[in-house]
Amino acid sequence: YQLLTDNCHIDGKILWQAPWGKHSPPSNRLKRVAPTGKGINQTEFFPFMMVKDPFTWMNSQCRHGYGVTFWKSEYDEEHCPNLIRENVRDRDETVPLKLFNGGKFHDTLLDAYNWWYGVWEEERITKFFPHLAIRYEDLLFHGQEVSRIACECVGGNVTTNFHFESESAKGDSGPHEGSSGLVKALIQYGNPTTRMSGFSDRDVRYARNNNATAKLMKEYAYSYPV
Repeated sequence: YQLLTDNCHIDGKILWQAPWGKHSPPSNRLKRVAPTGKGINQTEFFPFMMVKDPFTWMNSQCRHGYGVTFWKSEYDEEHCPNLIRENVRDRDETVPLKLFNGGKFHDTLLDAYNWWYGVWEEERITKFFPHLAIRYEDLLFHGQEVSRIACECVGGNVTTNFHFESESAKGDSGPHEGSSGLVKALIQYGNPTTRMSGFSDRDVRYARNNNATAKLMKEYAYSYPV
């Protein structure tokens, strides 16, 4: 949002969230209006959707817990994302969680990821609702080029003096405390060894055998850890 606000000139308004809400799935389009979305024609709104590698996304949730409520009895900071209960050894028992306040329960954190991005794919395929999916990693490492493509996608023009956002776009208070700025994010996501931090062998096996995950990873050109 901040990159486009600073670097993209368009005939229209760039919004920081969808008119049906930032943490509301696209299936709520035309059904829900966020406080900042009043007066906006949702049929004329073209969303940019940010997607992240599921393994690094789960690690991000472990660091900040933003929007996710674990079963408190099962939450373990030393073993997160905790897809499979560590204290149950004779079988693979998943750890349910709730995505966002008032949201639905999912079998694991990975299944919450699958549901969220799966809804975007379903809306695109079955309801012909267009959107531009942007991989976080591409934006991080190729910010200027990705921003140019996104800007031109909606008929805009990129500024000649491109401005990078060095601080965390989410701020550093509340659930965003400790969020990464540009340099910290480049170091963190440029190190492949941190991708699988906290995953047990059973967590990885569960992820590898998850068909919904495989479908999304193929759609967004992510690869499984070796």
